[in-house]
Amino acid sequence: MESSRGAQALAGYWDRIAAERRFTLPLRADWLAAHLNGRARILDFGCGYGRTLAGLQDAGYENLMGMDSSAGMLRECRAHNPVMRLVQCDGQAIPLREKSVDAVLLVAVLTCIPADADQRALVGEIRRVLCPGGLLYIADFLLNDDARNRERYERGAQEGGGYGVFRHPEGIVLRHHRPEWIAELTRAFRRLEYGCFVAVTMNGNRSAAFQYLGQNAAP
Repeated sequence: MESSRGAQALAGYWDRIAAERRFTLPLRADWLAAHLNGRARILDFGCGYGRTLAGLQDAGYENLMGMDSSAGMLRECRAHNPVMRLVQCDGQAIPLREKSVDAVLLVAVLTCIPADADQRALVGEIRRVLCPGGLLYIADFLLNDDARNRERYERGAQEGGGYGVFRHPEGIVLRHHRPEWIAELTRAFRRLEYGCFVAVTMNGNRSAAFQYLGQNAAP
């Protein structure tokens, strides 16, 4: 399966750079605090080296779990958060029971999943493991309109990946998003919060970005 091979290649990339890169997308802990108490069961899917988990812990949340496909990232996370519950996954399925968590966080995860179908499948998995009324929090990157990004988006579209998909200089394939796509992807959720801002990428470039909070509408 092509998406599985892509996920394996991406995990290998993160393994190689786990101790080198640092990420800057902020966490809107105030959005979460308006709906969750300190005992809420929170999954950080694609937790990387644990920056967001540490922020949640500092905010008083006690029942945290991190998942990532990269063994290297999880080792880095464990070095800084030795008591944290961490699980290695395949980057696609979520190895949890139905309706078993109160919130799922995706921080710079969608950018690593270029295909529409794979993003839809992940959101379907999230809905499966979320309790009714549970929360989905997303922080990720939007399309940019500068010449450098337009050129690589257009090249990605010509190669069949769709506009916004591009090959990173280090060989991995990434994606920036249209706001309309995020609305479509999350249409099964009731949107509670949404905001746009300018972020800094892992390579130090400025990019349009967004934060989203939605509530699971599943019965």
